[in-house]
Amino acid sequence: WAPLPARKAKCPAGGGGARRRAAAAAAQPAPSVVAEAICAAAASGQDDKVLATWYAQEATPGSLLTQKALRTLARALARAAPEQAVGELSAYLVRHVQASGGRWALCAALEGVCHGAGRPDLGSQLAEETESISKDDSKACEVLLAGFAAKGDAKSVEDLLSRMPVSARQRGIAAAIRGLVRHEQLAEDPPGGGGGGEGSARRTLLALAAGAAGALPAKAMAELVQAALARGPEALEEVLTALEDSEISLPAECIAPLLGGSPLGQDLSGIQRLEILARGGQAGGALSLVAYDSLLKQYAKFNGERASVLFKEMQQQGTGTAASEGFCGNLLSRCSESQNVAFAEEIADYLRSRSMMSLALYKTLMKVYASCGQYEKACDLYTELQEVGIQPDRVMLGCLVKFAVKSGRRELSQELLERSSCMTGGGDGSGAVQSYMWLIRAAGRDGEVDRAFSLVRRLKEEQPELLDVTVYNNLLDACMTNGACDRGLRLMREMKGAGMINSVTYNTMIKGLLHHGDYAAARRFLEKMKEEGFQRDCASFNSFLGAAVSANRFQEVWSLVAEMDSQGIALDYYSLSILMKAARRAPCARDAERALAVLDRPHVRVCEDEVLFNTALDALVRRRDLRRLARVLQEFKSCGMKPSVQSCGLLIRARGALKDYEGCLELWRQMVEERGLSPDDVTLSCMLDALVCAGRVRQAVSLFEDWKRHVTPNTVMYSTLLKGYASTGEPKKAMEVYEEMKASGLRMNLVSYSTLIDVQARSGNLEQAVEILKKMEEDGCTPNLITMSALIRGYCMKGDLSSAFDLFKGMHSRGLAPDAVLVNTLLDGCVRGGRFQAAEQLFAEMPRYNMEPTSATISIMVKMWGRRRRLDAAFDAVRSHLGSTPAARLDAQVGTCMISACILNRDPDRAVEALKEIKAHPRWEGPVAETYAAAISGLAGSGHVHKAVELAEEAARLSRGPDPSIKPLGPEALEQLRGAVARAGLEEELGGRLPPKLACGAQHTSAAARGNARATGASGGRDRGCGAAGRCRR
Repeated sequence: WAPLPARKAKCPAGGGGARRRAAAAAAQPAPSVVAEAICAAAASGQDDKVLATWYAQEATPGSLLTQKALRTLARALARAAPEQAVGELSAYLVRHVQASGGRWALCAALEGVCHGAGRPDLGSQLAEETESISKDDSKACEVLLAGFAAKGDAKSVEDLLSRMPVSARQRGIAAAIRGLVRHEQLAEDPPGGGGGGEGSARRTLLALAAGAAGALPAKAMAELVQAALARGPEALEEVLTALEDSEISLPAECIAPLLGGSPLGQDLSGIQRLEILARGGQAGGALSLVAYDSLLKQYAKFNGERASVLFKEMQQQGTGTAASEGFCGNLLSRCSESQNVAFAEEIADYLRSRSMMSLALYKTLMKVYASCGQYEKACDLYTELQEVGIQPDRVMLGCLVKFAVKSGRRELSQELLERSSCMTGGGDGSGAVQSYMWLIRAAGRDGEVDRAFSLVRRLKEEQPELLDVTVYNNLLDACMTNGACDRGLRLMREMKGAGMINSVTYNTMIKGLLHHGDYAAARRFLEKMKEEGFQRDCASFNSFLGAAVSANRFQEVWSLVAEMDSQGIALDYYSLSILMKAARRAPCARDAERALAVLDRPHVRVCEDEVLFNTALDALVRRRDLRRLARVLQEFKSCGMKPSVQSCGLLIRARGALKDYEGCLELWRQMVEERGLSPDDVTLSCMLDALVCAGRVRQAVSLFEDWKRHVTPNTVMYSTLLKGYASTGEPKKAMEVYEEMKASGLRMNLVSYSTLIDVQARSGNLEQAVEILKKMEEDGCTPNLITMSALIRGYCMKGDLSSAFDLFKGMHSRGLAPDAVLVNTLLDGCVRGGRFQAAEQLFAEMPRYNMEPTSATISIMVKMWGRRRRLDAAFDAVRSHLGSTPAARLDAQVGTCMISACILNRDPDRAVEALKEIKAHPRWEGPVAETYAAAISGLAGSGHVHKAVELAEEAARLSRGPDPSIKPLGPEALEQLRGAVARAGLEEELGGRLPPKLACGAQHTSAAARGNARATGASGGRDRGCGAAGRCRR
């Protein structure tokens, strides 16, 4: 079946669509009794009633149906009696073809079958049965195309299109696209049954694109895009993927809805994808003016560099008219949101070259400069305005006064105030009073209280109606911040007499008094504020909180928080930020925990204020509060916050603290690629540190090389790379970094020198390390404890204990006091080198250095006594330490060392005794899996098989359950135990009691087990003498 193009007919004046609708309406018969009965039956929603009405009255004279009735009948037949539908409908159409008008009747029947019932296959059969009617009607073909497209039948759509005349094909494609809108894969809740299957909508659109010969109908595509947007991301992806596969341009009319109503417009990668679609998949494809308009507005928010390229391209393409003043103003506004000065200046230069800069555009450009803190450039616009003869209004003058004050241009601020004062009319005077207030604040900042008073007097003389309590509060703040407290008190009395006083007045007095250390007076004003009926709020207490934290008076901090809670004053963002500062600087872990605990309050939403967000991240990372840190990051994921570059740096630090290094890379990608932000030196340093801590030193170096042309390298970045090479043991690479650092003119600091010395010392290059130490001192950089510890550790690792002790003894002359880490490093070196007498002497001298032995110290001493075959001395060392003070504790590693010492001395009974003692003592952690493994291996090897199996059963019980206390035993200990059981011939008796092999080496992820694993690290961590790199990280 191939329709022929319809013949053109003479129509009345008006649009083509209107004329066709008018002709069709005129051709319809008047409603018959049958038609009215069918429509009435359809109102019940039951197809059976419709068919019963038709069968009962179809033979009635005058049974012609209206378009609505025929569509209703066709739908009911196709749904309730599909096997009869084609015959019934074709018979009716042939019988009444002349009276019914033929074409409109066939289209109505096809719409009922294809759209109403979703059976385009029946519609195709009906068209074939009524070929005498349908062959001249392209409208019937459009109905069928829409029906097949709605079902995702790409093959039928392609077949129909191929047989349509070229002149009618575009309308057919448009109809099919509108039918595709109804495709079930574009629906939120797909109906059951039918459909073309996964990807059929995409295949159908590809078939349409293939028949479109260059472009899809814009209006129909816009409808499809809007439908896909309304129905969710999967539907939208179907449409966009089809366009990408077809390499046909996305109509320009679709770009603006997609940018504004989908996630594609919210990040850089989505905008770039739409640009490629708009270009037809070709990198250099042409764009229309509408496409340039939509894309440029979005690029201006996310990527100034790409916006600049597109803006230039638009001018070169000659896509119509030049960019209008309104369009450029819109771009400037978006530059203000994204703080994109470079693109804003390019637009301004374009406008200047065409003499199109207006006052409104100058004001928008000024806003761009202000959003980036470039107040000098904002002020320079005033000079340009004078040169081009544009008069700034009072609002702009008020803003310029503010910017002149912020940039320290005192003469300009005065000139602007004079000009603003001379202006008449133009508003309620709010701009003028704002100018005065900024100048008063500037006078206070500069310490010129007299000038602040003269400004208020002038305002009172020239515009007394503008004097209000806000002006007086600014003057009061100038007095109090500059120590003119007596003058401030007199002013407050005057304000009170004039009835110009509020809670801000009291808060300003309190802040000033606290600033000058008069706590008692500040407290009196707080009480007086309550007596005089002014509401005390967070601002009233925040000054007290800030002063208490700055002075490290933490007990006072908690009293103030309790007072606020008792009065029902919720902590605001500023209060919470102060407490985060307290958590960061508190010397006591308990105070830090109390400060961080405010984040657990129900009303606290950390991500709603960026300052609070940043201070909270900083404090949580500094305090290693990983639980709360993870919660804050989870909240960040769902809050929709667009972090600044500074916040991105802190987020990378936070992800690094949680060892989520892939999360760090994703944050970096979002910042740089999706949002088009350029990192600053701090953010780049954080990313480098995260990569180094993840062991990805090569990736860190590559990132540094990529960005050092855009971000000026600093000492922190180079120190981070040095730390990376220290961790990988690459002293040569570290020296290359050092040489590059010197060549760039940067000075090495204490951290970078200490790290460089550490990497050389760890690699055994002690001579090189000593040379670096000399260079360090020549540069005026004084070595500290970390520096000397790195060298001493290097000598110990090399076995040169004499040099290590020489350095240790020389530390006193340098004014450096050793710490427990350094002493443990020396002790371990002595024990490894067999210098037991030196170890004993060093241990005995620890009180002389005002230090207590740590768990690491006792572990080393236990190893020493074990090697010397003096178990009694090992037990005495442990018991003596636990009995020294009530606070003395031992970690699980000490217990493991005790068991190992007993086994080494072939005394399994003492090993069992030690294990009992570990379990019984409340201040001795453990035993852990490693402790049990040492005992089991030793007992099995010495023939105590029954006891070894008993301990294996005990360890297995402790490693099971919902909250296991230890990790499962490792495979090595269990294999040794099985071998001992077999050798003793006890497999039948004891074999069934052994833990199954599947338990060996099983991964264990409980919090308790992870904690025990950390506690039993062989020589890592702070108490194991981690060296300079570890100390630098700390």
